[in-house]
Amino acid sequence: MLPDERQKKIWDQLWSREISYHWDSLSQTIYDKIMEVTGGIEGKRILEAGSGTGKISLRLAAEHAEVTLVDYSENALYNSRSAFYSAKVPGTFVLSDIREMRLPDQHFDLTWNAGVLEHFEEEERIAILREMKRVTKPGGTMLILTPFAECLPYRAGKEAAEQLGTWMYGMEHPASTLRNQFERCGITLIEESSIGFLDSLDFLDFIRDSQTVKHWLTMWYHRLPEYEKRNVPGYLLVSVGTVGPLPEAAERQCRQPFDDDLSPDEKLSCAQTIISSYHAKRNGSHYLSVYKDEEASYWYPLLPILDSLLVNRGAKVLDIGAAYGTLLMYSVLSGAQAHGLDHMADYWSVELEQDYGIRWSQCNVEAEDIPGNERYDIVLFTEVLEHMNYNPIPVLRKIHDKLMPGGSLLISTPWKRHFAPARHDPDLLDMPYYRIGDGFVDAEMKYYSIDEMYVLAEATNFQVKSLEIYNGHLLAWFLRTQQPGI
Repeated sequence: MLPDERQKKIWDQLWSREISYHWDSLSQTIYDKIMEVTGGIEGKRILEAGSGTGKISLRLAAEHAEVTLVDYSENALYNSRSAFYSAKVPGTFVLSDIREMRLPDQHFDLTWNAGVLEHFEEEERIAILREMKRVTKPGGTMLILTPFAECLPYRAGKEAAEQLGTWMYGMEHPASTLRNQFERCGITLIEESSIGFLDSLDFLDFIRDSQTVKHWLTMWYHRLPEYEKRNVPGYLLVSVGTVGPLPEAAERQCRQPFDDDLSPDEKLSCAQTIISSYHAKRNGSHYLSVYKDEEASYWYPLLPILDSLLVNRGAKVLDIGAAYGTLLMYSVLSGAQAHGLDHMADYWSVELEQDYGIRWSQCNVEAEDIPGNERYDIVLFTEVLEHMNYNPIPVLRKIHDKLMPGGSLLISTPWKRHFAPARHDPDLLDMPYYRIGDGFVDAEMKYYSIDEMYVLAEATNFQVKSLEIYNGHLLAWFLRTQQPGI
């Protein structure tokens, strides 16, 4: 029997059993994500390609979406049709291979599936994605949810079940990213993240006597602050794409200033979505492949401080070492006027200047003056201090001069004790000062201690408002006082 036939037989057997349409935690997790990416589903045409039970599509239909379910299992569609009939909810049911669906071109506002692509090899995944793209309207959304390869409880439970012969889902290849597949299909990737850590704990049931571990993992997760929960790999990798450029509705929504009641997570997600939409047009974007998933792990607790400083619309923000511009975009969407600096232009998207009025300048702040005569309410200096080739005191004096009285400097930098306790770095006050003609190396030159951060503030007449440690990084909030001495 061919692998494809064997997999189809597995699903036919699964769907021949009695199916529960009880609304469970995983269904809620997926439903919440659908509502998040669509902004509401009433009146929209939605396709579930590889629908299985159709449980989530049933709820979408009950909430007045126009849903179509496609599956190659007659048993799956029989169950779905019966459930829809019992609920007196309309739906369209198509018996078809999702690699070649008998559906019109450019028809659906949202095409999605969950727990489907991992059962196919690479070229079959491409065929499925291309077919889903074909039936999606220009500007429509594609949402793919697959088991996340970095989710430990899921991987451990799956491995145990396969070894014990109790795994019932056939071939299943978890994914770390679908970025390459989206690029091959011409789909614009606008978001990739993971959800459902607590849902992943159910896979530990394949391991004997795992209930205590599940209990403690559940308790541990609930005690985490929200900004740490977002760094815990969940059960499902969420890959959100669009056919063509960023949908106008989503772009308009993200262009609007943030509502006051949005959380830092929601604001950050919107800013990253916009940055991603530009980088999706590039080949091999480092932002999409690596940096987007990592950046907040350096400085996330600074966001509530930044929010408190952006309460007054029109605040002036300077980001030194702006890189891809996430914190600039976060600030602009909070109503700020923003200016970014970086010593290299490789990361920057010129379109951000054109579309959002963000000014950007190429500048080496160690060797050059900060351009312009403006003074700022806030200066961002995240993951830059460690790259300073020379003593940073002159740079912080330049920043001091550019800040309004009472202005804030927010800094993140790796903590020496965490990252390189045995490495010999020169003491702050022993570091050489830059002289005209000196060269530069693009590397992490020095890690700083807590004591050195206080010395740095004192030497440049900043007051240390707060200093904390997060993921091995020092997060500092400095306030401008009087003019620094020479």
